[in-house]
Amino acid sequence: MPAFAATTNAFEKGVENIKPAAAVKLIEGWEEALKDAEITGAKGIVADLERLKKALEAGEPDAEKIKTLTHKLGEATAKIAGHADDKSKDKVAELGKALTSI
Repeated sequence: MPAFAATTNAFEKGVENIKPAAAVKLIEGWEEALKDAEITGAKGIVADLERLKKALEAGEPDAEKIKTLTHKLGEATAKIAGHADDKSKDKVAELGKALTSI
C-alpha cells in the first residue's frame, strides 16, 4: 500500500492543517493503488475517495459531508486491513482508525 508515511505525517500534523490540494494528491495516490485491488470493499473505498476528492475541490467544502465521508472511509479501511499483506496490515488498521476519528 502506498503513501503510508505521507498520509500518517499529514494526520500527525492535524487534518485541519492539510490543504485541500495536498489532501487531493494523497487521495489520488490511494485511488491509484486501490483501483486494481482484488479485495472485497476496495471498489467502494475508491468510489468514496472520489466523492471525498470532489467535496474537497468544491468552491466551499462542506465540512459535515467531508467528516461523514472520512468516517465511512475509516470504517471500510479498517474492514479491509485483515486482507492487506503482513507488512501493511497494522498500517491499514491505523489509517482506518485515524479516518474514523476525524
